[in-house]
Amino acid sequence: MRKKQIGQTVSARCRQRAEAFRKRVVLTFAGFVLLFTLLYLWLGRLTQSDALMQAAQQQRRYTLTVSESRKAIYDCNFLPLADTFSETRYAVIPGAENITSVLAAVPASRRDEVREQLESGRPFLLSDAGRIEAPGVEAFQVPVRTASPQLAPHIVGYLDSSGHGVSGIEAGWDAYLSEDPAVTEISCQLDALGHSIPGLTPEIRREEADGAGVVLTIDANIQKVVENVGYRLLKKGAIVVMDPYTGEIRACASFPAYTAENLSEAVRDTENTPMINRALLPFSVGSTFKVVTAAAALEQGLPLDGTYTCTGQIDVGGQIIRCHRRSGHGEVDMIDAMMKSCNPYFIQLAAQVGGENLLEMAKRFGFGEAIPLSGDIAGAAGSLPAESDLIHPAAVANLSFGQGDLMASPLQITRMMAAACNGGMLVTPRLVQGTTRDGELLTPAAAVPAQRILSPEIAAQLQSLLIHCVMVEEGQNALPDNTTAGGKTATAQTGRFEGEEEYEHGWFSGFFPASSPKYVITVLSEDSGFGNETAAPVFAEIAEQITAHGW
Repeated sequence: MRKKQIGQTVSARCRQRAEAFRKRVVLTFAGFVLLFTLLYLWLGRLTQSDALMQAAQQQRRYTLTVSESRKAIYDCNFLPLADTFSETRYAVIPGAENITSVLAAVPASRRDEVREQLESGRPFLLSDAGRIEAPGVEAFQVPVRTASPQLAPHIVGYLDSSGHGVSGIEAGWDAYLSEDPAVTEISCQLDALGHSIPGLTPEIRREEADGAGVVLTIDANIQKVVENVGYRLLKKGAIVVMDPYTGEIRACASFPAYTAENLSEAVRDTENTPMINRALLPFSVGSTFKVVTAAAALEQGLPLDGTYTCTGQIDVGGQIIRCHRRSGHGEVDMIDAMMKSCNPYFIQLAAQVGGENLLEMAKRFGFGEAIPLSGDIAGAAGSLPAESDLIHPAAVANLSFGQGDLMASPLQITRMMAAACNGGMLVTPRLVQGTTRDGELLTPAAAVPAQRILSPEIAAQLQSLLIHCVMVEEGQNALPDNTTAGGKTATAQTGRFEGEEEYEHGWFSGFFPASSPKYVITVLSEDSGFGNETAAPVFAEIAEQITAHGW
């Protein structure tokens, strides 16, 4: 009996446990069903969310940047010096309806490459193509930053493949010019395979440039004249045009020049070196320096009418230095000697002045001093003889007519000539006039005040001497047909020879009109011989064209 009761008790407990387990299973299953139902409803709600739908669309959106425009580079009249040309650039969204038209418009040499781009189904840009009119092809007019012919290439500079400045204003002002670019973009939808979806209209976004940029002192009209004349008459050399009162550089050109299309070729050209800016590099200057010698003599009280008899040579401490006119100039005063460029006259004049005083006057005129312009654009300091060297009479003699250890850039010679014709003020050459926000109004850059280095009386005497050189001297090729002028020629020895012939630089630096100068122009004709034959005619033609246009 007891065994039967025990069995019934065990059986009842087993049934109770089984029932409890069954309930737990049912409750657990019901909980999972409820959980998955709630998760399903939540996921369904998420898929209908506008934010997520937009995010999904963005993941399938492909944006093609058609162009990014840098800020402008202007001349002094707010004319653009860069972005002066444009090209047609096509945004191609591949599709069966435009394959034939696109392939027909590209050069045969590029068709295989373009066909692969079309077959990929991914949008791409195309610029070297003829006119294309087809569905899925959008045409844009895009500014070309540096194109041939580029005005003032050594000043403007060029960009690297990433669109950043490498030289010139492009490099010196790169951070400013590249910030907040004006962007043109085209966006389209892609499928899961990354192909454009036919029938969907692409979205185009254009940002117009606001006109902001850097404003140079360069005058594009004068720069064009300078380059046209220089390319025709100079094989190697440089030309600088400057306002003698403000130091603002109106034109600066170096020959030969380079173009953006031939950079690699230009870099390899070690014979002609078109990449360098000769206007800023030092050269032997020759007789243009006689302006400084005359200034030092006049300041020492030596008279214009003091005479010297040139026999064709002069003995300097036992060293014979010859005049370019071997028969001599006879009796000359300072006016005659400047016109005829008589070396013995200026040698004996410098001996009276003294080497220390002559060197001090040269420094006053800015020789031996670098001229920073903007960023990496700067005129070289050149060189002056050491004061200790000028205890030797021959060193003073060489300096008196611009030879020996003296070297200066065309920009420095232009600065010297400006002081001789502007009343005796040494100006600081300027290349950057300021910036603009809208291409119309100027925010000017700080200017460095001019320094008086000569009395107005001595400056007037120098100006008169230089006017005689052009207006009175016979056979002077610097005389323009339609205006008056003053200036000085030079034929500078270089110490470099080809056989028995020495290379010589031809120079002319002068101003016009004569009595109220508006411009100073310096011309260097490198390795070409007599300045009156090679450089002076360049000055005359530029002065004539500027005068004819009334600039």
